[in-house]
Amino acid sequence: MATMGACASDPPGLLLVGSSSSSSSSSSSSGADGGVAKPQGGPVDKAAAQEKFQTTSDLMRFIASPTCAAENNECHNNEDFPDLSSEGNLHNLINLPCNVTVGERETVEDFCEAVGDTLKIDGSFSATIGSITLVTDAEDKFERYEVHIDKALPQTYSGASFVIVRKGVDKPQLGSGNSLEGAAGTKLLNVLDADDIPATALVRQGDENMNGSFGDGKGVIVRVGDAHGSYIVRRLMNVQTERARMPLNANSDNPTEVNGFLGAEEMYAVMSWINCLDPSEGPYAEIHYDCAANQNNFGSW
Repeated sequence: MATMGACASDPPGLLLVGSSSSSSSSSSSSGADGGVAKPQGGPVDKAAAQEKFQTTSDLMRFIASPTCAAENNECHNNEDFPDLSSEGNLHNLINLPCNVTVGERETVEDFCEAVGDTLKIDGSFSATIGSITLVTDAEDKFERYEVHIDKALPQTYSGASFVIVRKGVDKPQLGSGNSLEGAAGTKLLNVLDADDIPATALVRQGDENMNGSFGDGKGVIVRVGDAHGSYIVRRLMNVQTERARMPLNANSDNPTEVNGFLGAEEMYAVMSWINCLDPSEGPYAEIHYDCAANQNNFGSW
């Protein structure tokens, strides 16, 4: 059976486990996304999919849980991401940002980056925070925070006051003080007092991977009404993502993994659940296949 999830070699991210009742017949080929392999299959049998996958419980029963007991951390990876061993945990992926607990900041994808908080300096100049990096000395003691912003500093600052702002509201508990410095014309400044930013993890950083591309906050694992805009579908289809595809194929830690892509009917069911999702119905609801957003769903990208 195919497993639709991450293991120790996969950068922390989505976790899901799946069956291969139809994935064993699917294959992969180079697609339009830079030669990325994506699932290929015949026309989806929508009637068969709707008969087999009627509820969220069916997604768990036939796609997510068959191999949970086979290997550790396949269904609910304690190292990487939320426990997905129940319908409730699957339901919790709705609107959940896809960069939660991903590990090293370099592994965060642009799609998953949040809208950064604002840094307001001397009550006048404001810029979006891209990243905050701790810099230590030779004895591993705090030296400064390097803060990258999206706009060049209009002047040189030394001992300047600042406050972190979120959605137009000053949030001094996230960061404030008088230890900011930076040279005119740069997008890099320093905060010299560790107490001025008590917990960098609480500050929303718009360019966590530090590649210059700032996020818009739209990257979530399951986006209601939009399967193609959901990170889980990108990972399952292995399109528009740099992360390991799901389900995992052979890798250095588990060379015996032989997981294929989910089949067209399985993907059709997952995508239908997302396209027609009504979060108010709870985690055990029926899958609604007949909504307008699902008309062009063929179980493929």
